Amino acid sequence: MAIKNKKIAKEPAPLNPDRVPTGIPGLDDLLSGGFEKESNVLVMGGPGSGKTTFLVQFLINGVLKYKEPGIFLTFEEPQETIVKHMGNFGWDLDQLEEDGMFTIITYKPHEVKKLLDEGGGMIWDSIHSIGAKRLAVDSLSTYAMLFDTNYQMRESQLLLFDLLRKWDITTLLSGEAKNASALKQFTGMEYLTDGVILLHHPRQGNTRIRALEILKLRGIGHSQKICPFEFIEGKGIEVYPEEDVFSEM
Repeated sequence: MAIKNKKIAKEPAPLNPDRVPTGIPGLDDLLSGGFEKESNVLVMGGPGSGKTTFLVQFLINGVLKYKEPGIFLTFEEPQETIVKHMGNFGWDLDQLEEDGMFTIITYKPHEVKKLLDEGGGMIWDSIHSIGAKRLAVDSLSTYAMLFDTNYQMRESQLLLFDLLRKWDITTLLSGEAKNASALKQFTGMEYLTDGVILLHHPRQGNTRIRALEILKLRGIGHSQKICPFEFIEGKGIEVYPEEDVFSEM
């Protein structure tokens, strides 16, 4: 998507010590400085909308810009795939892991029950070992599919959110939803989070556009505007708060 007269606001400093800036150009202006410290925010979107990149960039910026170690927990892609794809943005995840500032943890389906029974197990150990301040979970939709019944799924999601609150860490979780209507079908988990960000990726003619909106953010005054964003080679996501989206979302 070509965006004319790109105007990216300067990344603001967090308004107070309880704010966690994303470091994503243009986004923190929409968030009045960043997320609340130790909050849980759900990042929703369809396939290819940029959810995984959004989560990893939040962690990478935490390390490189704010000296805050981060953990990426995945139920989907193997570590090798994540490292390879994120390398396209110039992010050397292997080096950050060697430096003790970043960790990727992969849980396979048969290991999820162990995760809950042990109260976090490897994740909790990693939080302590590297002093993690940020966590990303990819994805809550895949996590929900690992259980046989709706009751087990709902119960396991509640247990997961209980763990997140006990860990006192700022967390982003991804989930599948193509629009706000689809979000209502997401088993109600959006009501357990402190915030919801929706990534749009609709077709416009023979191409697709990208846009972002903040549906909910407890305790923080935030923009209601739908703003375009792009993937920038060697940088990641950039949001354009002053630009408009001329398309039906």
